[in-house]
Amino acid sequence: MGRRRKLILLIAGLLGIMAAGFFWYNGFIGGGKTFGGDDVPGSPNGLQDRVSILLIGADQRPEQIKYSTDSLILTSVDTKTQQISLLSIPRDTRVALSGHGYHKINEIAALTDMPTLQKNVEQLTGVTLAGYVQTNFAGFKKIIDTLGGITVDVEKDMYYETGDLEDGYINLHKGVQRLDGSQALQYARFRHDALADISRTARQQVVLKAVAREMFRLSTLPKLPFLIPQLMEAVNTNLSARDIFALAKVVVGFDSANVISQTLPGAFLDIDGVSYWKVDPIEAKEVVKNLFLGITTAEVIDKQNVDLLKPVIVTPSKPLPKVPGNSQDPNGQKSSGYQVLKP
Repeated sequence: MGRRRKLILLIAGLLGIMAAGFFWYNGFIGGGKTFGGDDVPGSPNGLQDRVSILLIGADQRPEQIKYSTDSLILTSVDTKTQQISLLSIPRDTRVALSGHGYHKINEIAALTDMPTLQKNVEQLTGVTLAGYVQTNFAGFKKIIDTLGGITVDVEKDMYYETGDLEDGYINLHKGVQRLDGSQALQYARFRHDALADISRTARQQVVLKAVAREMFRLSTLPKLPFLIPQLMEAVNTNLSARDIFALAKVVVGFDSANVISQTLPGAFLDIDGVSYWKVDPIEAKEVVKNLFLGITTAEVIDKQNVDLLKPVIVTPSKPLPKVPGNSQDPNGQKSSGYQVLKP
C-alpha cells in the first residue's frame, strides 16, 4: 500500500529559520518583491502591518505531477500586535471553481495549480495572501527530532493501523508528553474519532503551536545549522528569499504564546453521496476578521458549541454532530476528487 498523507505544516517560525539560514550562510537576501516596501509608513523592516501566507500540506509523491492538498492553514502575522493567527480550512470545504463547477477545496491544485488555489482561498477568506509554503514531508520527522521533539498534551488514547510500510501505526497514550518526530506525525494524522477531519485540524494547530514554542527557544539557535538544510528540502514556496528574510526579522522577536487558532466553521453537506464541508462565505470573512482581532469561536460545527479536542459523549439531548468522514457518515469514504479520504 502506498504512503498516505502526512499532515504537519510549518509555521512562520520555520520561515524564520529559512531566512536565518540564507543570512548566516551566504548573506543572500535575494531579489524579487518584498511584502511591503521600505516606504510603508510605520512598518518595521519594510513590512506591511499584516502579512498572510497559505500553508499547504500535500500528499505529493515524487512521481506525481497532479495531487490533492490535504491541509490548508492561512497563517497571518500582525507586525504591530505581534500576533500570529492560524485559520484551518477543512479539506472538504465546498467552493466554486471557475470553469470547473463546485469542488472540494482540496481538489483545486490537482485540477488547476497552486496559484489558483491561493486565489480561491483569498476569495473564501477575503484575505490577500503574500504567497504559499507547501510542505514536502520527507524530512519533517527529522526536523522535529533535531529540535529535540515537541511537548503536546495528547487529549486521549489514539490507536490506528494505517497500513503504510513506514509509519504503519498510530499509537499514542493520553497525557502531556514529549513527542519525537514519528509521534508528532502520528498525532497530527489521527482522524479516527467522531469529529474526523475537523478534530484533526485542531490537532494540526496544536502541533504548529508546539513547533513555535520550540522555534522561539534560545536553546534552538545552536541547532539552526542542522535545521536549515532539512527545512530547504521539506518545503516548496513561491516566496522570495527577500520576502522570507523581511518577515523573519520581525517574527523572531515574537512571543510564542501569542499564537491563536481557529477552524473555519461550517456544516455537514451531502450531495449525491459525496460529503462536503459547507461554509457560509459571509460568515467565513467575519470569522477571519474576528480571528485577526484575537476573537475565536467554538461554534465550529453547524453552529454548535464543540470542543474539537474533547472526546465527544453522545446523549439523547446532544446527538453526534454530522461531520464528513466520521463513523456515523456512510459517505465518509467517498470523494469527488483525485484521492480517497485516508488517515
